[in-house]
Amino acid sequence: MLRCSGLPFLPGNTFQDIGRSKFHKSHHFDQRNQVCILVDAKRPGIGGKPLLATDSPEYTLPSLYPPSYGPSRPGWLEYDRQVLCFYGYFQESLGNVDRIPYQIRNVRILYYLEDDTMQVSEPRTLNSGIPQGCLVTRQRIPRPPPYDSEFTSLLDLNINHTVQLFDRVYTITGCDDFSRRFLNRLGVAVPGAVEQPRDPATELRQQQDSAKMARRPAYKIDTLGKFLQYDRKVLRFKGVWDDRGSVFGDVHELEVLYHLSDDTFEIKEKLPVNSGRDSNGMFLRRGQLPKTFDHLPAMGASTPVTVLNVVGGGLKGGRYLNDSVGIGKADGNYYRDADLRIGARLNVYGRMVLLTGCDQFTESYYRESYGLEDFTPLYGYSAPREQFVAGRRTERELPPFNGWGTHEDSEGNCLTLEPKPPKINFRKFVVYDRCSLRFGARMVSKIQENNDRFFVISYYLSDDTISVYEIPIRNSGFLGGEFIKRRKLALPQQDPYAAERPACYGPQHFYLGATVRLQDHQFHITNADIYALRFMEQHCEEFPLSNLGKIVRKLRDAMQPQYKEYVAKHMAKIAQVKIDGRTVSTITYEALREILIELLGERIVDQEIVTLCRLFSAESEQPEPCDRELVRSAVHAELNRALWSDLERTKEHIYHLEPTGAEWLTPQRIRTIVKACKIPLDCALVDKMLQVLNKNGEGNISMEDFLTMLNPVAVPSKPIQPLNIKHDVCHFTPYRVTGKLVNWDELLAHIDLERTLTNQTS
Repeated sequence: MLRCSGLPFLPGNTFQDIGRSKFHKSHHFDQRNQVCILVDAKRPGIGGKPLLATDSPEYTLPSLYPPSYGPSRPGWLEYDRQVLCFYGYFQESLGNVDRIPYQIRNVRILYYLEDDTMQVSEPRTLNSGIPQGCLVTRQRIPRPPPYDSEFTSLLDLNINHTVQLFDRVYTITGCDDFSRRFLNRLGVAVPGAVEQPRDPATELRQQQDSAKMARRPAYKIDTLGKFLQYDRKVLRFKGVWDDRGSVFGDVHELEVLYHLSDDTFEIKEKLPVNSGRDSNGMFLRRGQLPKTFDHLPAMGASTPVTVLNVVGGGLKGGRYLNDSVGIGKADGNYYRDADLRIGARLNVYGRMVLLTGCDQFTESYYRESYGLEDFTPLYGYSAPREQFVAGRRTERELPPFNGWGTHEDSEGNCLTLEPKPPKINFRKFVVYDRCSLRFGARMVSKIQENNDRFFVISYYLSDDTISVYEIPIRNSGFLGGEFIKRRKLALPQQDPYAAERPACYGPQHFYLGATVRLQDHQFHITNADIYALRFMEQHCEEFPLSNLGKIVRKLRDAMQPQYKEYVAKHMAKIAQVKIDGRTVSTITYEALREILIELLGERIVDQEIVTLCRLFSAESEQPEPCDRELVRSAVHAELNRALWSDLERTKEHIYHLEPTGAEWLTPQRIRTIVKACKIPLDCALVDKMLQVLNKNGEGNISMEDFLTMLNPVAVPSKPIQPLNIKHDVCHFTPYRVTGKLVNWDELLAHIDLERTLTNQTS
């Protein structure tokens, strides 16, 4: 008794029977014939006392299972490497240290099913001041007295329950999915996770850490990279400041300089001769220009800091980098290069400065950096082209148009004393020079004879002008020829004598099925040439009626409610045709047009139908045959009529383009030579000439044959009577699709309603 009372009251030093004097443990291994074997017979426990059921090493929660439904295999084999994980916390008293009475410490409780052992560990917390890690090593933990003869089991662990492990009481707040499923299979109800209480110690440490951070850290802004890239590169704008609201005010001409190396402004004033003003010419000293200026910043004011590349759990003890170059930082209080453009206004400390022009370097910079193209300067601010009223700009009202010349000429006469010719879009002129869209049209009139007249409407893309040519018909009573001279034509129902420029016809107004009114004559467009259709299909973003995606989307929306019934209704119009050795399901243009008009009515036009027939055509387009001698005679006639005799200069130009003396050139190269040398040949006649010239196996054209075709002196041709080049030589007949076959299967596959309806049904 004295011996037992002298031992400390620690786990392992307590005994249930204090009168026991034998504590030896029976061995379970023996040797027979010098071979170590496991004794099969059951041996007694400690001190020779017989083992109870609860002392067996194979004890596995007998209370959870009925006697006949328990696991057949031992627990260490049935639950091998299966662990239940619970999350919880315990409250630790601090004794009013650091103004907090207690702290909350989070733990993780692991329960090993194979031997009913438990382990308690605490996750690491930054700057907690407590050595975290394993709080209770893996072992079977006895229950608190008076049940210290039993061990803590799985039935003692559940969410929103408390469990005492040695001298600490833990509150369980959650578990993982495996633990929840395991307990549910055993018939134990597991409630939802509960929220853990806030830890006052953690909140206090966070407040202390935030108080230690510098409010205004001293770091240097790195501008070396931008300086090396944009050194001595300056954006130069012209500007004006209207000060006529004051007593002796005037319009001041300024020069606004923006230095790209450091984003600073410098404004100089241009003083006219004998202006009566004395100044050194400096309107604003070099520096950053704020958009809004209220007051100077107070000394010691905080500056926001951007931190990059944070590594670690926090700023203290981790690695970070201050944003010294302004990555991703947009300072909206100062003017930058993106805010500058012709027509923009700058608030220069209360003085509104209007930008009216820029130099060539500034134009190239904004063209490359921001994709701007319009750099038209604002003229006449010293002359009264525009007026400034109460600090804002108002357009000067122009007088009505008097009918002489064009609107552009009249505006030039009203704006300046020395009129200048209107400026043209030179870029557009170079790209679309000699490119025209031709449409066939019939006149719509109350006079029956006029309805049989056929016209060719040409739209010139280079300057948006239109010309109308009437095709002569024998014994019709009409001579034909030029019907409307090439010019810009205004849209109907506009006042021709208004001061504003009238809206004119654009290329989008002309399409198959359209009705246009040109100079009080109404035309219905019935067809177009191949080039016009191809151009509209290639630029389908500008011509929505030739956009295949929009047309198919319209068909899909209209056919979806009745797709199968509608297709089955018109299957009699489908014919199987053998094309290029393969059988294709086809439908004629007339039949497809009837189907689409029946489906959509007025919501579809001929332009959309022709686009579908062209893109889903079952036949390959073959060029119309032409006579080589007729084409050569037409080329010579055109050259003689234009008095063209620059063959030697053309050869010299070809030598500069092809210094190696190539004998064969591509057709596109030949077209470039014809345009560059200004050979007076129509585009349609050039196409026919390229068709009859000698070609090699790769499709390239012989240079010798091309130069011979342009030499009417060396190889004279048979003279011909005057003819219409576009009709008699090039066989211009506006595009007709009558008799064309459309690939029906390909059209339905592109609409793609079969697969969509199948997916919806499934």
